[in-house]
Amino acid sequence: MSISEFAAQDGFPVEYGHGLFDGLGDRLGATVVVMQPNPWELIKERFGTPPRLVIEARELSPAALDDLAASIPGNVTIVGVGGGSAMDVAKWLRWKTQLPLIQVPTLASVDACFTRMSAIRNDNKVSYQGDAVPERVLVDYRILQEAPSRFISAGIGDVLSCHTAYADWEMASKLGKSIPWNAAAAQASLRYMDVLESVAPEIAKQSTVGIKTLMELYRENGWLSHEVGHARFEEGSEHFFAYTFENVTGRTILHGELVTMGVLMIAALTGNDYQRVKSIVQRARTLHKPEDVGITSREIEETLYAMKEFSIAQDYWYSWAHVLEIGKAEVAEALKALDF
Repeated sequence: MSISEFAAQDGFPVEYGHGLFDGLGDRLGATVVVMQPNPWELIKERFGTPPRLVIEARELSPAALDDLAASIPGNVTIVGVGGGSAMDVAKWLRWKTQLPLIQVPTLASVDACFTRMSAIRNDNKVSYQGDAVPERVLVDYRILQEAPSRFISAGIGDVLSCHTAYADWEMASKLGKSIPWNAAAAQASLRYMDVLESVAPEIAKQSTVGIKTLMELYRENGWLSHEVGHARFEEGSEHFFAYTFENVTGRTILHGELVTMGVLMIAALTGNDYQRVKSIVQRARTLHKPEDVGITSREIEETLYAMKEFSIAQDYWYSWAHVLEIGKAEVAEALKALDF
């Protein structure tokens, strides 16, 4: 089944076009906007009727999100505007209030607009809670194509992750340390990689074809996660590297770029067709060198050393992050995989 075939089937309601955000406030009436400041400032004048309340997506703990939910007035439509944090907060508010929800991603570097649960942070652990399907996801090509190119090219991360996640799941299943193997879900992860490989040059060009295909990959991926009850087929050691990085450094970088770096390093360290991954990353022009994304080699080293212990402590799915023994040689190989 191709991505275009899936679009006509079950899944998140989505609309693609140019200028979909323009006048959205006029069409919806009373709204509450959940936003991230930079994208909102750039496009808020296009929204039309001002929202009754504007909420900045900051704290992602359940307690803080519940407090936000209690502050939402009735008879409004919640509108998420921005990246992953805005989408996750908006989903939580929909889940708690059951008010209508419209999601407007302003970057294509994360799949949060097409997942039903919110990625929350609590006691240094990333977990997934809630269940919210929006009335519609509006993919406005005008907004996405006006964004810096890295906000599109980073989007390969949450699809490229299927490469390492598949290997993690396969290895863990053979050891009896995993969610039971699901052949259909596992096969889907391989197909996503094939589609991503074919569309990588269009993603680099920020073309409508590249953007729509990337979003449809997210869309199917997100719905499949709900259908099988987990995201084992697309989340593994590469994401656990990213979560460890956030814990070690106390900061984040663009999610898709961080996950892409994780895929490259894990693939190299486990002998998992690194050259294919590298080719896709290069063809999509995704930033992955530490110096290009604002990470030091020291931060990479500290993260790799901490990854196994952190993954075990956080009870993440059994993966290569739990198995790899990291020493100086492995750190050097990982940095080489990032063209450092």
